[in-house]
Amino acid sequence: MSEFASLLNSFKKTAARKRPHAENVVVRPPSPPPAHPSFPSVHRDVGRGDDGGVGGSSDSFELSFLVIGAQKAGTSWLHSQLRRCDRLALPRDRKEVHFWDWHHRRGFDWYVRQFDFPPRRRGAGAGGDERRPLRYGEITPCYVVLPPPTIAEIKRCFPGIKLIFVARNLVDRAWSAMVMELRDRNMGMNPGEFADGVVEGGGDDERRGPKRSRQRVDAVSIAQRLRMQRQSSPSSWSDEYFLERLRSETHASRSDYAAHLRHWYAHFPPESILLLDYREIEADPRGLLLRVAMHVGLAEDEARAYVTSLREEDVRRRVNAADANDDETSRRALSRRPDLERKMREHLLPYTRDFNEMLAERGLSWKLSEV
Repeated sequence: MSEFASLLNSFKKTAARKRPHAENVVVRPPSPPPAHPSFPSVHRDVGRGDDGGVGGSSDSFELSFLVIGAQKAGTSWLHSQLRRCDRLALPRDRKEVHFWDWHHRRGFDWYVRQFDFPPRRRGAGAGGDERRPLRYGEITPCYVVLPPPTIAEIKRCFPGIKLIFVARNLVDRAWSAMVMELRDRNMGMNPGEFADGVVEGGGDDERRGPKRSRQRVDAVSIAQRLRMQRQSSPSSWSDEYFLERLRSETHASRSDYAAHLRHWYAHFPPESILLLDYREIEADPRGLLLRVAMHVGLAEDEARAYVTSLREEDVRRRVNAADANDDETSRRALSRRPDLERKMREHLLPYTRDFNEMLAERGLSWKLSEV
């Protein structure tokens, strides 16, 4: 299972002895594809040439950070803000790559090609030092539930990687996720295939993507659309339906923050994992972004210059804010169903307490509401 990790280490040793020309390094992934991620060419020079295509020279690709969760906890907003930093390189066409859970069979070359490789800039970076390396990272909030063997492979391949997890009130998060799942299911998605927010661009994700969803919606009649809207409305479904979904494996797993984070802590030192409070996105968005930027490896001057450069209207703009703007799917809609809200809170309370205990163990002063 760690064969590709050993291969990666050999490439790192080779790169330390000699820096090869990109055109001389052509390593093909094994065939047939392995059952686990394969990384045959991590240190091949891959970049965006003058024509904007992949090619030319660039910094060696080294994955610097992953935002692993939580689903429906502001990660779309975080993605939109981090893309404004010229020292960070995120996937150019999509928010969620899903390499480690869905697409590892495509191989590492495919993974690398998802990232934005800006041209080398003179005086680049908020700090003005072009020698400072770009930080490559991606945001796929379902990664938190990855199995321990996959987490171990990430550690073996990228031992210095930084991880970020945004925690949201479990009742609010679960309600938002179930409403999104209901919407997706009525556009032809299967339970468990939903992800957090809109994937930017057309993409080629065969399991989920806005292009696929738009094609399905465009193909139906007005009458069918109205029926889909009714079926997607939470008011069309009973409390028992939502409680049954809440107890399902998919939602139970995503609600158990502490259990899954313990898998990550078993492989990564505590200082590698940044736990963030979702409420800070509204209360102190710039402070949260400063912490994220420094955690993923930006120098303090770079991080402060980046945060200062952000426009207030951009920082305050919510992304995929259906929960905030759509009365049907908002927290207010749930508050009008007090029986359902109470039963959800009771069901999720053990998960909340377990996570709060973890926060206390890590020396953090904030916690999720238990009432």
